[in-house]
Amino acid sequence: MDAGRIKETLVLLDTRLFSFINIRLHNDFVAALASMTADDLFLAALVFAGIFIFAGRIWRKKKAVIAFTLWSIIAVNIISGFLKHLFKRPRPYLTVDGAMLLVKMHKNGYAFPSTHTAMAAVICAMFWNEFKAARPYLAAFVVLVGFFCVYTGGHYPSDVIAGFALGTAVAAAAGYLKNIYLKGKKETD
Repeated sequence: MDAGRIKETLVLLDTRLFSFINIRLHNDFVAALASMTADDLFLAALVFAGIFIFAGRIWRKKKAVIAFTLWSIIAVNIISGFLKHLFKRPRPYLTVDGAMLLVKMHKNGYAFPSTHTAMAAVICAMFWNEFKAARPYLAAFVVLVGFFCVYTGGHYPSDVIAGFALGTAVAAAAGYLKNIYLKGKKETD
């Protein structure tokens, strides 16, 4: 199978899965809930509230992971923006017949990769080892963010997968840098 045929097959599968999630699974109650919670301001408030609720009691011990997580969120936004302009993939609600956009978009922008999923993956990966009791909630958070990126019409499934991979990679790099920082701090204390 040549590369063109493989790409064609992947795009077809991506479009079909998107259509199934966005069109066939459509439910008015879930759509209303998704449109309220998919707002960037709501997501940012939820993330920061979660960070401070999780970390509030142990702020002194965990401030490095929280700081590196916040820097990672900024980094993943910058990298994702660069990749969006590199790939220039239109959002599925603009190209898939019958697709429903369930959220207010401030601008149409590009879809690949999903920045929301990348941010969720960064948070999940950065907190995974530090807050072991929160793992089920972290996993649920990243899965739900990814699902709703597709459900609301803003992303194809492959955009979400790429966002998850990007967020995980940025978190791995940030975790490495955090460990170097903590090791250096320990040596100077």
